[in-house]
Amino acid sequence: MHMKTLFLSILTLTVTVMNAGDMPEKLGADYIITKTGPGKDLSRKEAKFVFTFLDPLGKTIKTDISSSQDKVNKMLKCDASGKFIVATKPGKHIFQFFYNATCGEIYTDSIQIKPAHVTEITVYFRKANEMMIVDKPVIYVYSKQKEKVEIKLDLKGEFLFTYPQYSNGWNFMANPNGTIEMNDKKYHYLFWDGKLNIQTEKLNLSEGFVVNKKDLVKFFEEKLAQMGLNSQEIEDYITYWCPRMGANEKNYIHFMFNEEYHNYASITIDPKPDHLFRVCMLWSKTNGCNVKEQKIESFKREGFTVVEWGGTEISDQLNLLK
Repeated sequence: MHMKTLFLSILTLTVTVMNAGDMPEKLGADYIITKTGPGKDLSRKEAKFVFTFLDPLGKTIKTDISSSQDKVNKMLKCDASGKFIVATKPGKHIFQFFYNATCGEIYTDSIQIKPAHVTEITVYFRKANEMMIVDKPVIYVYSKQKEKVEIKLDLKGEFLFTYPQYSNGWNFMANPNGTIEMNDKKYHYLFWDGKLNIQTEKLNLSEGFVVNKKDLVKFFEEKLAQMGLNSQEIEDYITYWCPRMGANEKNYIHFMFNEEYHNYASITIDPKPDHLFRVCMLWSKTNGCNVKEQKIESFKREGFTVVEWGGTEISDQLNLLK
């Protein structure tokens, strides 16, 4: 197999340098340096990388790996123990790895290796696409005056349940106070859930938050208000998610906002709102991991406004925790 010349994405990754024998919890980053130190029988002009590759199920890969080191393509073969040894020169090196079409490609940062040293790295392949169940996306509609509104969703996946019933869209009468009138009934919001085919390799899960159980309510009150959600939306959010997430001592949280979310569940609204804000939370139980704090997006609540929130638990769908 030749190295693919076009990589699907360049991920922002972090490298955690560990002491010998240490193994951090895996969440988000696609590779981790597990050990580095002097190597036997290596001269000052020599160095060595030892790679271990794991598939999305956490199993050791022993078949050939297509790779590129400093833009030079090469095929890597493992030894009897499943290790892939790459002899090189001291200095900085950038690697690319490709396993198969079902997995996302890995594009590393520049990795420094010292003279006469051996650096061991574990590389985690993730599925390039994954069907995820998105729970309780709810859509709030606040018009400037009483008016007819049509909302259509185009999912990269399928609906599991909608309320009121979605039939080639929702057609309803919207009110400034957020009340939705449809089929002679009044609703607080539009509800749907479904399966979405999400390109997991494009999720930058090295960014997010790790939140203790006791801090969940405070965290959401702060972050949701920062986004621009009102008190009713925040109350609905917290009372739905905190009881579920409170079963864990710690939770990893990552938000998909607006355009990124739109890639998987696009929305069309007629008439076009003055402001549209969408957020989908990806979360998982964790024992604690190092992540970069994610930047929170926000919006101004002015004029005709539409707000949507939802979420999905990713621990069962993605093999992220090691």
